[in-house]
Amino acid sequence: MNFKDERHRRQFEDMYEQYKVPLRTIAYKCGIPREEMEDVIHDAFVSYARSDYDLELPEEERRRLLSRILKNRCIDYFRELKRHGCYSLDDERYYQERSLTKDKGRELVDDMIGDEKCRAIIKEIQKMPENWKEVAILKMLEGRSTEEVCEILNISEKACYSRVARIRKYLDKLLKDENWP
Repeated sequence: MNFKDERHRRQFEDMYEQYKVPLRTIAYKCGIPREEMEDVIHDAFVSYARSDYDLELPEEERRRLLSRILKNRCIDYFRELKRHGCYSLDDERYYQERSLTKDKGRELVDDMIGDEKCRAIIKEIQKMPENWKEVAILKMLEGRSTEEVCEILNISEKACYSRVARIRKYLDKLLKDENWP
């Protein structure tokens, strides 16, 4: 994270120390596993910093804002768990999940055959350049709308569509390779 100066960095660190315990309580109440709490809380603070919220906000407003950001990160955590659920085609849960989505927003990962390929796709996404990875996670794994992805990443729709097309082409090429994974 880039801070304007040393004073801003110290303010942010102080805020982190002040709110990390109360935020841990919120994460616990939201059902985040203990081993994942620090990551979810850290993501909330990173989101706060990236959004350029004023560090001079009144304490009550800052507390509410951080709480709201953390609750959204908790929702994202569970959404990601659900989206990363890898089922084989002989698993009843796969068909239940597919019937719930009714092919709405069907994406490449939804059509993978078998746990091994699903895990391999996720690993490939994690290795992608950061600008591709962000789009792949938000759009293809989490199922967010193009408008939402553009807003989160501060990119144009054209850039989003272009990245999704390149990602799909890349993953499709991998899937057609008989030696992969």
